[in-house]
Amino acid sequence: MKKYFILLLGAVILLSGCVDQRTVKMGDNISIDYTGRLQDGTVFDTSLESVAKANNIFDPRRDYEPLNFTVGKKGIITGLSDGVIGMTVGQSKTLTILPEKAYGQINPEMIQVYPRIQEMPATESFPRIINISLSRFEAEIGTGHKAGDVVAPPGSSFNYTVKNISNEVFLSYNLKVGDTLPSTGLPWNITVIKIDDKNITVKHDVNKNYTFQFQLDTFQKTPWDTTVTDVNSMNITLRHNAIPDTEIQSMFGPVKVHFNETSIIMDSNHELAGKTLIFNATLISINK
Repeated sequence: MKKYFILLLGAVILLSGCVDQRTVKMGDNISIDYTGRLQDGTVFDTSLESVAKANNIFDPRRDYEPLNFTVGKKGIITGLSDGVIGMTVGQSKTLTILPEKAYGQINPEMIQVYPRIQEMPATESFPRIINISLSRFEAEIGTGHKAGDVVAPPGSSFNYTVKNISNEVFLSYNLKVGDTLPSTGLPWNITVIKIDDKNITVKHDVNKNYTFQFQLDTFQKTPWDTTVTDVNSMNITLRHNAIPDTEIQSMFGPVKVHFNETSIIMDSNHELAGKTLIFNATLISINK
């Protein structure tokens, strides 16, 4: 009996030597399963499909599998990366992560507020003569021109008369009262109503109840419609029509759009900015 006990004890010692007793250190490549919650218990992210389904955040386009990352490298919030240090394979840990080590505090400068009712002038003026650099002029229109030449920039609906050429080129718009031009940035035309020695005045050709979408950038329009609610000799009144909360992409990242009764609020902060996060993390492996 003593012999069998010794053999059994030896087997236990041998097997225990096979258990990974390493602890996570800075720079280790590791994988974890995790579930992230807000302080009110709302689950906002998880690597576990069953948890995602149970909390109605399941995304069929996503692969639910352990998260792999290098401890201390960018791409993982600091609180999670720091929090796994010292863990062993199979260990689970609850991490409470303050905003400073998560997605930061809310930055007021990243929140823009616009009125839902806006006014723009019904008429506008711009200088009759403009000047551009000689290099730009030659790049866009060509070389060999002289004062008095009539030139038309590529894609332009009107032309100019060259008034003077030196290091700069002075150009005069060749327009007359009644000419119609496309408006810059707006989906209607403008009509020339006055020309004097210095300025050209134009009127926006738009009627009440016209509905359109502003162009946000080259590829994207506003997700909401805007309606012209009034037009008079002085102003054009615009109403931005409310939509449910949505998110748009900008060159700086996602922007959350929210309408209230009086304003459009466009927030570029991360959706988890300013929030304390609670992570339940289980260490799956340490991959040296």
